[in-house]
Amino acid sequence: MPKLIIQEGYRLVGEFAIPRGESVIGRSAECALVLSRNGVSRRHMKLVRDGERVVIEDLGSRNGTFLNSTPITQPTPIKHMDVIQLGDALLLYNELEQDWQEQTVSGLDEPEAAAQVSGYDLDYLKRVVDLVAANIATVIKGKDDTIRNVLVALLSDGHVLVEDVPGVGKTMLAQALSKSIRTAFKRIQFTPDMLPTDVTGVSVYDEQAGEFTFMPGPIFANVILADEINRGTPRVQSSLLECMSESVVTVDGRAHVLRKPFFVIATQNPVEFHGTYPLPEAQLDRFLMRLRMGYPDTATERDILGSQVASHPITAISHVVDAGDILRCQALVRTVHVSEPIKDYIVTMAAATRRHPALLYGCSPRASLALMRAGQASAAATGRDYVLPRDVRDLAPSVLGHRLPLKLQARAEFASSEAVVQHILEQLPLERWEKQESRKGR
Repeated sequence: MPKLIIQEGYRLVGEFAIPRGESVIGRSAECALVLSRNGVSRRHMKLVRDGERVVIEDLGSRNGTFLNSTPITQPTPIKHMDVIQLGDALLLYNELEQDWQEQTVSGLDEPEAAAQVSGYDLDYLKRVVDLVAANIATVIKGKDDTIRNVLVALLSDGHVLVEDVPGVGKTMLAQALSKSIRTAFKRIQFTPDMLPTDVTGVSVYDEQAGEFTFMPGPIFANVILADEINRGTPRVQSSLLECMSESVVTVDGRAHVLRKPFFVIATQNPVEFHGTYPLPEAQLDRFLMRLRMGYPDTATERDILGSQVASHPITAISHVVDAGDILRCQALVRTVHVSEPIKDYIVTMAAATRRHPALLYGCSPRASLALMRAGQASAAATGRDYVLPRDVRDLAPSVLGHRLPLKLQARAEFASSEAVVQHILEQLPLERWEKQESRKGR
C-alpha cells in the first residue's frame, strides 16, 4: 500500500498508509492524518487515491503545500520518493507495498533463476535497459555511454565506483538510477568520524523484551549511494567488503543476508587528498567498474542550464521498472553464451597484464570473471544472446583499470592504468578472435 513517511523537524515520527478515496491532512482532529506542527492549517491538503494513483491537492492553506519545493496550485499526481512540505512537516511518498524486510526477492542460484525467467527473453531485457537509460538521460545529459556502463554493472550483479572532479553529476547519476527503479534507496555520506556500525547497523538492548534487537543500518537497501567513500576511515571502508562481495552483513556473530538486487554505486573525488583515505586494493577489487563522468561539451552544458531554469529535472522522473524486473534481467544475463574464443581472449588479456613491465601486478581470476560477466550484460543489453570480442574489448579499461597499480617509474609513459590496458589491447589484434568466433558459427 502506498504510504507517507512522516518527518517532523529532523525526526522520523511515523508512517501513514494511504487508503483508497480521499484523505485530508491538517491540524484538525477530524483529519485522516493529524500534523500538529507550525505552519500546518486545520485542513491543509488532501490526497485522493484511485487504485495505485495518488493525487495531491492544496485546500487553500495559509502557508501553501510544496511538492519537491514547488508550490501546488492544482491537483497533481505524486511519484515514488516525492517530498511534500507542509510548514515544519515533511512527508516522503513511498510507493513500496511492503516493509524493508519484504521489498525484494532473495537472490536465486542459476537453476532457480533460469526457471524464474522462462517466460522472458532478451527483448524484454533490452526494453528494461532502454527504459531506465532513457529515464536517467533526462537528468544526466550527454553521458549515454556512462549510463549504459552503470546499467551493465547492475545487470552483472556488480558495483560501480564513479571517480571524477566535483560537480560533474556523480551523485545525481546515482539518485537518478534509484528513482528509475522502484526499490529501496539509501545514501551514506562518508566522513572521517563514522563508525562501521553507522553503515551496517547495531544491536540495541530492548528493556521490555529483555534482549538485544538488531537495528539495520543504511546498507540494508537495494541501491546504495556511498558518497565520497574515500572520506571514510579504512575501518569504515572495510565494513563494505563483506556486503559487496557476499551480500551478507555479520553483526555480533550473526549473519544478515542482504536482499537482491543489491547495488553499490560509490563516488570519490580524485583531486583532493586532504582528509581522505585512499581505497585499499582489496576494496577496489570489489567494484566491477571504475567510471569517470568527464566534462560535458558546450552544447550539452547549454542544454543543462536550460533544463534547470525552473526546477531540477530529477523531480520530474519516476520509476519505470521494479526490483523484480532487475532480478529477471540479471538471471537472463547468465543465459548469454560465451564461446571458447571469447574466454581465450579474456584469459590472454589477463595474462598480458601479469607480465606487463609498467604494472606492479596483474589482474586476478576475479577480474577475468568480472570482464566475462560484464561482456554478457553488454551483449544482452543490445538484444544478443552471445558475446562478441568487441563487447569485451570496449569494457576492458573500465573493468580492469582500477585493479592494476602502476609502477612509479611507469607514470612518465602512462597517464593511468586504463592507458596500460589500452596499450595491451592494441597488442592483441581483435581480428584474430573475430575470425575464431566466426569459425565457431557465432
